[in-house]
Amino acid sequence: MMRAILLFLVLLGGCAPGARDIALSDLNLSDMQQIQSIRNQLGPQDGRAFANYIVRHHVASVNYCGRPLLGAHGKPPETVGEAIDLAMRRDALELGAALAASAPKHPRQLARDEWDSLIRDRDIKVDARARLHDQFGDKASRRPEWASLEAQLSEIDRKLVAMKPVVFGADR
Repeated sequence: MMRAILLFLVLLGGCAPGARDIALSDLNLSDMQQIQSIRNQLGPQDGRAFANYIVRHHVASVNYCGRPLLGAHGKPPETVGEAIDLAMRRDALELGAALAASAPKHPRQLARDEWDSLIRDRDIKVDARARLHDQFGDKASRRPEWASLEAQLSEIDRKLVAMKPVVFGADR
């Protein structure tokens, strides 16, 4: 508690470092009065970013996002300024990823996604057929599961052949 009071007095004093230069190790990040005091010294954008760091990106936070913020040197931020910069960068990247994910896809990309899904399904069916063969040997082809797998594989192959010009272009 005494450390927090001393830090608060130093922050109020004229020779105190700028709020961005304060070492995070000198702060009690669970003391909301101390956090609010620092936030008030920052500009509006930096203040929001610092609060966001405390709430979402600090490991001890209840709302921790699950991925630690690390600087270029691979270490967590050491100052308030570094925490702000890293939080702003992470939030910008997350926003960009969310926007990209919600953007409409080109029809060819949709076709490629469908192609990939069919290939995965086909691989699963081929693996199931191989397991049947391993289990029953040459008699596997007389089992009802085998006939079902063969029908499903034929249907997938038919779809893949039909999609090939769309996915890879008509010139191939």
